[in-house]
Amino acid sequence: MKANISRWIILLLALVCVVQVASAFDIKTETVNPASGALEPGQQVNARYVLTYDMITDTGNDESFEFSTGLQNPVWDFIIFRDGVAIYTTKKTGYYPILTEFEIAYGDGDIQLDAQVRGIVPSSATGKVLVTKIDHLRDEDVKDTHSVSRDVVNAAQVEGSLSAQQQRLKDLKADVDEKAAEGVDVTAVQAKYNAASQALTSAASAGPSQAASYIATAKTNMDEADSLLDKSWAEKEVANTGTTIETLDGMITYFVENRSMASDPQVVAIMTKRESAVQFYSQAQDNLNAKNYPLARSKAADGLNKANEALTDANTLKEKIGEGFNFGGNLLLYIGIGVVLILVVVGVVFYRKKTGWDELG
Repeated sequence: MKANISRWIILLLALVCVVQVASAFDIKTETVNPASGALEPGQQVNARYVLTYDMITDTGNDESFEFSTGLQNPVWDFIIFRDGVAIYTTKKTGYYPILTEFEIAYGDGDIQLDAQVRGIVPSSATGKVLVTKIDHLRDEDVKDTHSVSRDVVNAAQVEGSLSAQQQRLKDLKADVDEKAAEGVDVTAVQAKYNAASQALTSAASAGPSQAASYIATAKTNMDEADSLLDKSWAEKEVANTGTTIETLDGMITYFVENRSMASDPQVVAIMTKRESAVQFYSQAQDNLNAKNYPLARSKAADGLNKANEALTDANTLKEKIGEGFNFGGNLLLYIGIGVVLILVVVGVVFYRKKTGWDELG
């Protein structure tokens, strides 16, 4: 019995230790001004965080909050609240301020830390800048962390990006005009092109940060325009193949029904090529539905080539045999016409004989 009690005590102590090690903080409020978009060198940035945290209660632990920023001339304001009442306030400067255990340990209650930083985006900043990083440490071990970084753009970067996207817009316009001349429906593509053009026009007269946002909008619209043009082009190619197969089917029907040539080797060869064209056409439709537009166009081109080959053979055969006369699919019509002709001849003969008898009187 004593052994069991001892094991339970050890287990409870272990659980207590685990709870003690779980030192962490939660961000209740995070505000960064400017709230969104890229930052510019020399721009003022303000950030504020309201967080709650837990302290380890056993003695002998060195616990702290360490802050850092990549902003120039940073000024920090810290306020600690317990149960909604401000109980400690301090101001610090520098890139790496620290709040020691003495400053953040206030026992039980609803403890919150309000941390604010103000600084300037460095003139040398490129790519990204660290706005704020918060580390909760215990004995120099980081138990929890949170950081915010923002993109930084300058005038030279924006100018280069704007030039590149303007050239891309020209290339897109050329593609749209080319496909429109080929009969591709570019209505939806044109709308995306217009939106991208307007965004780049706005970017040309905006500051670096706003211009970067306009350029991003233009890129999104051009990406969507490329996708829509790819789709419309594939749809047109697949439709062309289908139309050619329909024309070929009409020719085959003529040979089979009008000319009774279903077993003719030349017609059989044309029908074989037609089946091959239909297989490519079916594959093109499947890839179109799967949004694999390049492969859909490729299969449609294969089907069109095979259908045109068969159509050329069909036109050659039709020219070779001429219109002619046969007793094919319209046999009953031809029999009817023959009967009528026979009746007419018999009538004429009978009429002449009857007229001759009347004259002999």
